[in-house]
Order: sequence, then C-alpha cells, then structure tokens
Amino acid sequence: MVLSIFENHLLGILALLVLGSIALLHYLLFREYIRQDRIQVRRLREMEGLVQTEIKRSQGLSNQVGELSQIKEKTQEQLEMIKLQVEAVKKGSET
Repeated sequence: MVLSIFENHLLGILALLVLGSIALLHYLLFREYIRQDRIQVRRLREMEGLVQTEIKRSQGLSNQVGELSQIKEKTQEQLEMIKLQVEAVKKGSET
C-alpha cells in the first residue's frame, strides 16, 4: 500500500517534470527565435543601407558619364571646326 502511494506521487512528479521541461524548451526556442529575428532585421537594414549607397554611387557615375559625353561632343565639334579652318587656310595659301 505504501508502495502504491509512493508510485502515484512519483508518477505525478515525473509528469510535472516532463511538463516543466517542455515549457522550458518552448521558452528557450522562442527566445532563440526572437534573437535570430532581431539579427535578421539588422542584416536587412544593413543590406538596405548598402543598396542605397550603391544606388547613389551608380547615379554619380551615370552623371559623370553624361558629362563626359557632353565634353566629347564639344571636343568633336571643336576638332571639326579646326579641320575646316586648316582646310580653308590650305586653300587660301594655294591661291
């Protein structure tokens, strides 16, 4: 009889230990999930910052390419004018 009462209490204690362990594991799991979520959010913010930096850099390069194209066009026009002037001087010196 004493053994029966002891076994009943032992089973109750074991059940409480199992439930407590499951609760503890769930707590640890959710805590790790929250930690990983924070890390992921921080990584996404850093990545967004890098993307914004790259966009600004690309826009700057695009602007420089546009300016260089304009300089090239102006230089080409000036070269054409110089060629025409040289041809006119050659024709003027032949006559």
